[in-house]
Amino acid sequence: MKKVLTIALVVLLAALSVTASSAATVGDDSAVSAATTYERIKGLSIGKGKMLFYTYNLDSDTTASYYLENVTKNTQTVIKFKDFYNSQKTISISTTDTYKPLMGVRGYGGGGTFTYGNTAGKYDVIKIKLSDFSDYFNKDGSHTQYCEAVDGKFKYTFRHQVVNGVDDLYSGLFFESGGAVTCATPDSEGKVEIVVSKNPAHSVRFSTDYGYVIRSKGGASIGSGGGKNRGYLPGLRMGDVTSNDYVDVNDVSSIQSYLANMSSLNKLQRRSADLNRDGKITIEDVTILQRYLAEYDISQYYT
Repeated sequence: MKKVLTIALVVLLAALSVTASSAATVGDDSAVSAATTYERIKGLSIGKGKMLFYTYNLDSDTTASYYLENVTKNTQTVIKFKDFYNSQKTISISTTDTYKPLMGVRGYGGGGTFTYGNTAGKYDVIKIKLSDFSDYFNKDGSHTQYCEAVDGKFKYTFRHQVVNGVDDLYSGLFFESGGAVTCATPDSEGKVEIVVSKNPAHSVRFSTDYGYVIRSKGGASIGSGGGKNRGYLPGLRMGDVTSNDYVDVNDVSSIQSYLANMSSLNKLQRRSADLNRDGKITIEDVTILQRYLAEYDISQYYT
């Protein structure tokens, strides 16, 4: 019944659209807003049974790592980003087993269990300014929070930092999207490159971790934690035209309104609306999104 109603709605939307035959071009940047700008660097693919680890702007001595526990088989894989800090790495995973991924710089945090049976397909490497997508980040891409080493607020840059001459502070920044994990350090403009899935089922999440070794107070005090666990970056998920981290009928309405010249979409929103990846926004994109919401197989558009 759900699929029948969806098909009927798609037909109705097509009938009501007065501009469906004239496509709107995604490449038109006239509606770009400062809060949602991004740059596509390149495209890449992740194969079935594979997981990609991507790095951006890391130091060679980074302590960031990713701990992937296979809950089904009770095995573990540890990915140390210092081993490929200026490149990327692919590992093999099971498409049916359940995994518990953790990440950190002095320990591991995160939690949650995931399967990776639907992560193969097309991905984009995009560059974003972090503070445009989340107020968690400062303009330069850093994050400020309380730090025991300085007995007050401290600006973490997601690099190894030394204070008081002897205290070591560590911080790490991670992104997850489908079968892609990115570990990044913001550049001088507060920007990072991250890998983002083109499958509307995959959201884009960021996590942070902090650690320290404090010697200035006598002895050596070691600790970790206090990071962010999978916060979302709005608008980066395919189909999320309303930029609220959800894909639902409101996104369909937003595309339809755009096609009827009743509203505008910024550059990032047009990327999210281009479900068939043909560089245009048409009624076909509305149909694809409706089919996705009705749980039809639309994998042909992202694999």
